[in-house]
Amino acid sequence: MKKLMIALMAIVAMTLVSCTNSNLSDDPNEMVGQLGENLKAGDGNKFVTMLGDVKTKAISFLKDNPGKAKEYLQAAQKFLVDNKDKVAEVIGKISDSELAKKAQSLVSDLSTQDIGKLLEKIPGL
Repeated sequence: MKKLMIALMAIVAMTLVSCTNSNLSDDPNEMVGQLGENLKAGDGNKFVTMLGDVKTKAISFLKDNPGKAKEYLQAAQKFLVDNKDKVAEVIGKISDSELAKKAQSLVSDLSTQDIGKLLEKIPGL
């Protein structure tokens, strides 16, 4: 019974991940536009969800198209650096402490230094 429950939870989790990623553009410029719209709306929860989607999508690009992953991550990184004050403001409004920690972690993961380290590990870039 436990195995069945774990399998069902895994299927639900994969379905939810695929649903959230389906709205995020594969094009780096469009993705930045989508991030901007969410940031402008000021909804920290949606913004954090989208940052997670950006990270997930970039990781999926690493498998088949490392150049696209690099371009995608660089676009996200530039957006976060250019909008760091507004990003901090929106994340600061998140009342759920766990979600706020997740937001800070995602921004950190998508920072210049971490992107550089990630890209250094990709052969051929």
